[in-house]
Amino acid sequence: MAEEENPDATQDSQPEPSEVEKITRRGRMFSARDLRATTIGWEIAIPIVGGPLLGFFLDRRLDTSPRWTLILLGVGILSAVAAVIRYVKYEFYIMNKEENERMAAELEKMKELIKEQERRRRQRYGK
Repeated sequence: MAEEENPDATQDSQPEPSEVEKITRRGRMFSARDLRATTIGWEIAIPIVGGPLLGFFLDRRLDTSPRWTLILLGVGILSAVAAVIRYVKYEFYIMNKEENERMAAELEKMKELIKEQERRRRQRYGK
């Protein structure tokens, strides 16, 4: 009976997240990098499957045995490899950029610390 009277007893004990927390959680759920990572599979699969499929239909229409199938399979594989290389280069660029920003922030903190120490030294010794 107690459960029927108050079915949301566990939810009442936990505070509701604020609007700012909800927005930041949603913002962190999927970033542009995450969405880019989900498309890499399609960038690999479509050229590798689509090229030979188109080549097969061209071979049937033009009566040229496996010529176009093999040519377009090669083009599809090269295209997929190029997509992977482009994706990996972009990821390395982003990682380096984040690392440089982190190092710049640490440098700024160190500069502020040095300024604070210099200010304290001047107060203590009067120079």
